[in-house]
Amino acid sequence: MRITGVESTGLFTGSAGRPLQIIRITLEGTPGDQPGGSPGSLLVAGPGIDSAGPFGMEMPAPGESRAAEIGVAVGDQHRPGAQAPVTVIAQAGNARAEHSAMITVAEPGWTMWMVSHFHYDPVWWSTQGQFTEARLVLPDEDGALPDTRTAFDLVRLHLEKARRDADYKFVLAEIDYLKPHFDAFPEDRALVRSLLADGRLELVGGTYNEPNTNLTGAEVTIRNAVYGVGFQRDVLGGDPRSAWMLDSFGHDPGFPGLMAAAGLTSSSWARGPFHQWGPADNARMQFPAEFEWLSPDGTGVLTAYMTNHYGAGWQLHTTKDLPSAEAAALDQFRSLAVAAATRNVMLPVGGDHVIPARWVTDIHRSWNSKYVWPRFVTAIPREFFDAVRAQAGSQASGPGAGPTAGRRGITPQTRDMNPLYTGKEVSYIDTKQAHRAGETAVSEGERLATLAWLAGRAYPAAALDKAWRLLAYGAHHDAVTGTESDQVYLDLLAGWREAYELGDCARRMAVAALAASAAAGSRSVVVVNGLASERTGMATVTVTLDEPGTPWLAVIDSEVAADLPAGTLAAEVPALAEGVRRHPDGSLAQVTLTFRASRVPALGVRRYALRAVPATVSTDTAPTDAGWRDIAGSTAIENEAVAVTADAARGGTLSITDRRTGRPVLRGPGNELVLQPEYDKHPRWGEGPWHLSPRGAGAGSASGPASVRAQRSPVGSRDAAVGRRRAGGVPHARRRDHRP
Repeated sequence: MRITGVESTGLFTGSAGRPLQIIRITLEGTPGDQPGGSPGSLLVAGPGIDSAGPFGMEMPAPGESRAAEIGVAVGDQHRPGAQAPVTVIAQAGNARAEHSAMITVAEPGWTMWMVSHFHYDPVWWSTQGQFTEARLVLPDEDGALPDTRTAFDLVRLHLEKARRDADYKFVLAEIDYLKPHFDAFPEDRALVRSLLADGRLELVGGTYNEPNTNLTGAEVTIRNAVYGVGFQRDVLGGDPRSAWMLDSFGHDPGFPGLMAAAGLTSSSWARGPFHQWGPADNARMQFPAEFEWLSPDGTGVLTAYMTNHYGAGWQLHTTKDLPSAEAAALDQFRSLAVAAATRNVMLPVGGDHVIPARWVTDIHRSWNSKYVWPRFVTAIPREFFDAVRAQAGSQASGPGAGPTAGRRGITPQTRDMNPLYTGKEVSYIDTKQAHRAGETAVSEGERLATLAWLAGRAYPAAALDKAWRLLAYGAHHDAVTGTESDQVYLDLLAGWREAYELGDCARRMAVAALAASAAAGSRSVVVVNGLASERTGMATVTVTLDEPGTPWLAVIDSEVAADLPAGTLAAEVPALAEGVRRHPDGSLAQVTLTFRASRVPALGVRRYALRAVPATVSTDTAPTDAGWRDIAGSTAIENEAVAVTADAARGGTLSITDRRTGRPVLRGPGNELVLQPEYDKHPRWGEGPWHLSPRGAGAGSASGPASVRAQRSPVGSRDAAVGRRRAGGVPHARRRDHRP
């Protein structure tokens, strides 16, 4: 016989107090050996290596190979990862074989926490209504039922798995399936509360859904947490601690601080500082997968980056039997351990809309009956994060928490975790515009309605609450990103429209109430500032005069006018007049005025009077100096800070000069439009609008001439350029305004 292989493993038997590293030895029978199955022994020895005596085994027959696993005690002089010399001795009767080898010393104490979950996308391929249907599930041609189901089926199946198997642990997350399910099936709430109390279920997320926070305002993120924590904690009785952002395509750098302020202590997500599917080789990670994710304000949460993605553990489900599933679990463990900050790794066991995975509880029972380390245990995220903190040596999250010193260390990370899926920044651009318009309307409506309420008006609580929920729903990483299917896109548009209209209605009613008290019955414009800081900006108002007789209107700063003699126009504010209509007698009927409203107080108002004055020229339009006027022979405009020149030969592109230093602001032509042809899907990944997939060089407006006009008005100057370009053989006209 001869020894053909000596392999060190990372597996341990024995006990936690005296772990024995398993060495796998392969023997091959040679001619003249005893018959196969004859008793024999193996011994492994070396400096600081002890196999505690010979290990009995049945020897291979001539020409046959047989492997045996022997547990050896490794002395403290050998550090994990070091090479240690050993001598392996095999003996059967009078036959003896000896082999010298080097083994790699492994580290005991590791645990892989297997967290069962399903990821839910209510606004990706199908609509929220379709994802919450109760459907008749039919087997395929092989008699197998599908692994993916609708939300109601998924919650029911995971609860039923936990009811039948005491070792099953799992998470539930998003409000967009939790609330519909427990509204439809309130009888499940008792089981949920029982599993929560037993530590077999954790409600994670602490948010309404998995929002894409780098495309939305911070207030929407805050409301996402308000609704998420409120439902999970106050309705279902959970204790949400972990922001479960598995599939989010972009992260606001302030997100961890907002979650810490909401009471969460951890987060976990799969898309971040590397390619959308992770680094592929976890040794490429520049920092451990567990880190303290800090906001610019210095607060944050302990975070676990899912280096192998949130579907990594679903491989266990796809194997044919338990040994294959255990082998797949071991492969995942070895990959994850490379980037771990402590001797703990988390394996998310699930995928998109999937049923409970096969084998996960069988692995929990079978594996740990054979090995002391590494342990493979079913778990909830809280157990994993608690273990990481305990091993790291101190709490690694929350206000004022600094870097902690552990085995590999919980490092503070402040880097921007973007960009991810760059196409999501531009695809369905109207989704971003609609969401931002809704955010602005609802935020301002809420603040101004509060001021109106203090003045005695009714507060539109129900309308604003619904508007915020619609915006939280639209902040989903498959909604505002524009990565959804067409049917979902149409469904979402109605939500954004309703959110905007609810917010705008509240805003208009509040502004009307505030303006009524400020205007004091005179003809005036009341400029309302919905921000919590003083603001100066351009204000536009359309004035309609039902009765004839007013030649023209001047905008008067009422605060300045109060200190001047009556009748003086020294407080007149320059205004641009557009859209002028007149009565049959030539007097003013309607005009849109744009003027600079200065220093409007925070959450306050400033009144500008509209005073009737003689028109400078009696025409059917505005006075000649009140509208836009061409600057003859020039394409240059300027103010006290910059000078801007439009180059007609290069499509009206701009050069900008800082007038204080005389230096150009831009390295090349600015304000260029580029028409970029794209592949209909990614040429490698075969995926859609979440990628930018340019198909060759684009056509820029600087490549051809344009018609350029420089114009001046009472409120400033502008360059206007009109050019024509082709995209896909179709000519396109573009007008661009630039106002310094």
